[in-house]
Amino acid sequence: MTTVVLDTNILLRLVHVSAPEHRTCQEAVRCLDKLGCELAITSPIAVEFWVVATRPTEVNGLGWTPAIARTKLNEILAQVRVLAEPAEVIRLWLDLVTSCAISGKRAHDVRIAASMRASSVRHLLTLNPSDFASIPDITSIHPAGPIAL
Repeated sequence: MTTVVLDTNILLRLVHVSAPEHRTCQEAVRCLDKLGCELAITSPIAVEFWVVATRPTEVNGLGWTPAIARTKLNEILAQVRVLAEPAEVIRLWLDLVTSCAISGKRAHDVRIAASMRASSVRHLLTLNPSDFASIPDITSIHPAGPIAL
């Protein structure tokens, strides 16, 4: 069975039904389900989801209360696997940010990639595939593109 990690931007579009990409993300997840894929997230994705969900709308958040964010995150957690984050993730992350010359905010994406590598997961559904293009062994899939695994 192929495991596919759902990036934070996918989760946010799935729960925010008025988002322009909601339907596209929903269809992509349905397609993965029909292909028999296991859906997963990482701990950093859950944290990032919380940050955006509870951030005020004036600063590009959803403006939800912690109670609403918790309910939505619980719904997500009931449907996906959370990849384990063994101690080796920090070493994998450090190797990746060094070898790929990553700096600034992109280091957050590389932590997701390190968690994926630690769990031998290669596929990521994301609205920002270019953010992961330079990371070896990670295959980014855009929800509007062909879903071939």
